[in-house]
Amino acid sequence: MEFGIKVPAIRGKQGKRIFYVTNLPNDFLRNIFKDVKPAAEKSQRPLDPRHSEDIKAYIRLNHLDYVIGALTYAMDIDGEFTPLTGAGKENFALGELTIPLNSTFSSLDGQHRRQALIDLLDENEQLRHETTAVLIYVESDVVKKRQMFSDMNSTPKKVSKSLNVAFDYRDPFARGAKILIRKHPILVNRVEELAPRVKSDSKNFYSLSAIQDTLKKLFVGSAGRVVDPQKYTEEIVVQRGMDFFNLLQEARPEYTEATVSIEKLIAIRKESILFSSTTLRALAGATYKSLNYYSVDRLISLRKHIKPALMEIDFSSNSKLFIKAGFIQRGSVTPSARNQEIMAATNAIFELMKDGSVSEESSPRRKSKIKIKER
Repeated sequence: MEFGIKVPAIRGKQGKRIFYVTNLPNDFLRNIFKDVKPAAEKSQRPLDPRHSEDIKAYIRLNHLDYVIGALTYAMDIDGEFTPLTGAGKENFALGELTIPLNSTFSSLDGQHRRQALIDLLDENEQLRHETTAVLIYVESDVVKKRQMFSDMNSTPKKVSKSLNVAFDYRDPFARGAKILIRKHPILVNRVEELAPRVKSDSKNFYSLSAIQDTLKKLFVGSAGRVVDPQKYTEEIVVQRGMDFFNLLQEARPEYTEATVSIEKLIAIRKESILFSSTTLRALAGATYKSLNYYSVDRLISLRKHIKPALMEIDFSSNSKLFIKAGFIQRGSVTPSARNQEIMAATNAIFELMKDGSVSEESSPRRKSKIKIKER
């Protein structure tokens, strides 16, 4: 009889490799499943603390309705498996697995999920008694474990961000984006709702994920992150989004011209960066900075400052404003997606919005003395 930790499990087989599927209390995760091999033999990517923190925040916010996928490990030695009477055939059986006390585990998938759960156990007593699915492969060879990690990550197809937004009814920014694209004249029937990006020959202006991202930037800026989405109501998200796109529609005739035909939109895209989601992010970030600068909540209060700036900005591929900011190269309609250049473009746009000037020259600007207070 083998000594070890007994867990209920289903035994299976893939090729020549045996594996087990089990479901264990979360408290087990910090005591049993550990990767104790030297760094040179690791079969997983390095732990990214920020990714783990994001998962922790997600579980905290949705502790009654969270979803955590199975954790996958490689166990270096097989344990003793005792099938239940009549529980299945040789390669598929329900029973009890005895995990040897001297076995070693290597993480193949889910190390950030595991770390997030472990970190939350002390602050959430209920989480200790909840369970997580665990998949255990029997494999001791580090080269084969690395190959398993590679195989697991080479075949899945990542879900597009737009599709993820389309299915998300928890996040107020996702809900707000789906409301906006059906209410605002600029966006109705002009948003790609499934694919991650808009093709150059598409009739659509932006992707759904770009609209969601724009809404976030209106509340946290170009470089900001929404840490707690639930503190923003759907109503305020939609309201600010409507105000923002109203200003764009009033200030930029390109949106009306682009609806004439696909050919007209394609022609505009060849000369302008206005229909780039990266440009939209910079515009939203500059608008956020203007709201803070004037200490107001509604964009409608800043119409006389923001609208003239939006009307005068040169969005062409030869724009001095954006070339100087490093946001584009001369003659290019593909803005840089690097944070440094996006922030430079954001600040350049903000300078125009801030003082009410409609000049893009680089001479020093007067600082506006106007201070608008929200009533």
